[in-house]
Amino acid sequence: MSKNSKTVVAKPAAKKTTTKAAAKPAAEKSAAKTVKAPAKKAAPKAAKAEAPKAEKAPAKKAAAPKKVAAPKKVAVEFVADCPLATTVSIAGTFNDWAVDVDMLKKDKKSGLWKGKMNLVPGDYEYKFVCDGKNWDAGDNKIKHV
Repeated sequence: MSKNSKTVVAKPAAKKTTTKAAAKPAAEKSAAKTVKAPAKKAAPKAAKAEAPKAEKAPAKKAAAPKKVAAPKKVAVEFVADCPLATTVSIAGTFNDWAVDVDMLKKDKKSGLWKGKMNLVPGDYEYKFVCDGKNWDAGDNKIKHV
């Protein structure tokens, strides 16, 4: 019975080692058939090599829907008429009413302060701030994008 068990174990080992051992001399082939350790070590390496491939594929599929769901931004121009100001910024719901974040530039030809922003479509409240402390008087302005 021990002979039968050796042949059963030797056949799978011979299939795996014959591809690698085809170029080896006959003495090395017979030694490869009797040694069981290389066949056992080769199987875990193959399993490890397949496992990372399976993990990488779902990660790529999960990233694709995030790009599709992003709303498109629209370029919006803001214009303020503050001829005596040295600096003009815009504060609103799009920048949490920060005074010094979105600065406008003075157009030398017209004297108006202009600035462009990319915003997601929606309604925004805003005010112009001159010299960092003088806010527009009255109600907030509303910009529909």
